[in-house]
Amino acid sequence: AMVILAGCSMMNPKHVASSVPMPPKTYILFFHPWDNALTPEAKVIVDQASAKVKETNPSTIAVAGYTDNDGSAQDNWKLARQRVKSVREAMVADGIDSKLFLDLPLGTPDDTAGMTGDRRIEIRLNYGQ
Repeated sequence: AMVILAGCSMMNPKHVASSVPMPPKTYILFFHPWDNALTPEAKVIVDQASAKVKETNPSTIAVAGYTDNDGSAQDNWKLARQRVKSVREAMVADGIDSKLFLDLPLGTPDDTAGMTGDRRIEIRLNYGQ
């Protein structure tokens, strides 16, 4: 038996690559308690995310901010918003278009990583629609 692939999308790798979106890529960075300043380690991660954005052109960049469960929900939401803003501003300073960002200051912890793990930002590069 002979299989003929002429005209098949498998014969055109560019077509296949453009029709299948890349999976999301997530970067995680941490903050000190009640602080929205990027640590040197966090800045390295932000710079890595910015370089990946320039390389792969995602459709959106979701920046989700979590805090620990100390303090009021309102204070935690405000802090999460400040942390998201710090990350977005650092990426814009790296040359990333501000229109790509979806800011998600969640504030309250999601209890997946304990107190320290909840003082974090997740930068998610999304591809496709």
